[in-house]
Amino acid sequence: MSRVHELEEKARHLHEREVHLRELSREVELLSRVSRAAHAIHRAVDLRELLDAALAQCSALVRAEKVSLLFHEAAAGELVVVKACGCRLVPLEGMRLPVGQGVAGYVALHRQPLRVEDIARDGRFAMRDSGRYATGSFLCVPVQDNGTLLGVLTATDRDDRQAFTGDDLRGATALAGELALALRRVGQVEDRQARHRELMSKLAHELRNPLDGALRFLNLTLAEPSPEESRRRYLLASKQGLERLNGIVESLLGLSGARASEEPAQVNDLLAQAVALQEGKAQQRGVRVELDLAEGLPPVRGASGLFQVFTNLVSNALDAMEEGGGTLRVRSERADGAVIVRVADTGCGIPPEVLERLFTPFFTTKAPGRGMGLGLAVCREVLDRLHGRIEVASKPGHGTVFTVAVPCGTNGQGP
Repeated sequence: MSRVHELEEKARHLHEREVHLRELSREVELLSRVSRAAHAIHRAVDLRELLDAALAQCSALVRAEKVSLLFHEAAAGELVVVKACGCRLVPLEGMRLPVGQGVAGYVALHRQPLRVEDIARDGRFAMRDSGRYATGSFLCVPVQDNGTLLGVLTATDRDDRQAFTGDDLRGATALAGELALALRRVGQVEDRQARHRELMSKLAHELRNPLDGALRFLNLTLAEPSPEESRRRYLLASKQGLERLNGIVESLLGLSGARASEEPAQVNDLLAQAVALQEGKAQQRGVRVELDLAEGLPPVRGASGLFQVFTNLVSNALDAMEEGGGTLRVRSERADGAVIVRVADTGCGIPPEVLERLFTPFFTTKAPGRGMGLGLAVCREVLDRLHGRIEVASKPGHGTVFTVAVPCGTNGQGP
């Protein structure tokens, strides 16, 4: 009997191992299918292509005849169907569903994957329109990116008319994770493309205005005989327009780093030069200038770029105090392995909504012809290139402080 018992134990262990191997094999097969589906999703280059790929891969992965993707609109507290496949009787795209309502709304509210074997027997949900679905089984998983709900992926009607399985739910959940990553990537690409289009549009506008003016005055000069004084006035206006064009090009070169200089420099010398350059402007506005420059500061890299940064900051500070005078304070010190410069004014301050866009190329609050909106964008580009930083603190009616930090030394390493 002991021999029989021993054989039975071995048979039981073999059976358990066989079951375990079958589970592992099924798991490997599921992971392989998810990997292939994810690969197809990540090949998408834009949102439309991504949505098509996501739904096609989800349908194939869980053998669902009907799949849909709903995006979450947090402000409205709703889900909106952005893509649906297999729902021929009723067009779903564009339909809205409050968070908390229905299967998709339930998943959006609880942020957990859900498998419904038979909705008619599930007390959490009201009976569905039986004419729309062939079965009562549903899969629904949240699409989340770092805790933020992006949307909900749903699947109904397995092609064999059976209920969805646990493996189906795990596969759909894994696919939703890959979809979240792909949505983030595509969103970043589309954001960059939108910013690029906006930048090109603003650049074309900035270049066209002075060019049109220069051409108009040149045409007037060449058109018909005019008094010498008129010809001189037309040529002078053309010259000013061309100089503005040259200024735009110089700013763009600064923004791109095409003329970057790595020469070492003493920050205090650059600050003194920048303030001296704007001395007439300060006197014209009745602004008192206070310099508090620390002695013994080490040299830093980027002489020409930093001079441009300091000149921009001083000029902007004076522009903020064009009415009623004020005080411009320029201070330097050494802290945490960097040379710190602060340019503070007692001007009008900057509203929060403007602060958010302050370093955006071509964004300006100045009147037309008084600024191109490239100065601060160039400042940030210069500091990024030098592994430094630029920060701003401001409150309407209480002035503005720009803080610049440049790594000490000339070896190009950050602090």
